[in-house]
Amino acid sequence: MEHTELSQHYSQQYNSELGDIRAKVLAMGGLVEQQLERAIIALASGNSAEGEQVITNDYQVNAYDVNIDERCTGILARRQPTASDLRLVLTVIKTTADLERIGDEIKRVARMAVRLAAADHN
Repeated sequence: MEHTELSQHYSQQYNSELGDIRAKVLAMGGLVEQQLERAIIALASGNSAEGEQVITNDYQVNAYDVNIDERCTGILARRQPTASDLRLVLTVIKTTADLERIGDEIKRVARMAVRLAAADHN
């Protein structure tokens, strides 16, 4: 294999990794958005089952955070990205940390919805 073929393959694989991480961040954001919507519905309607579902599904948000963080750490270690790619990877790490914290707050809202629903039934 020629050097140019090897570097092109390396670059395609790297771009694929970055694209995969981008897709995972978008999926995580979509999940957080869905969780927020469900928590608001649970709170507004007094639907404790909806709130319980939000609480149960919080592990998925945490799993995305861990998975994306591991992939970003791998890229930092193996690829030693240049300035723009480094900024992208660091931004992804910060974004997923923020999304995970938002997910935790959404879980708190869902717990409140469950408690309020239980209080209304007593």
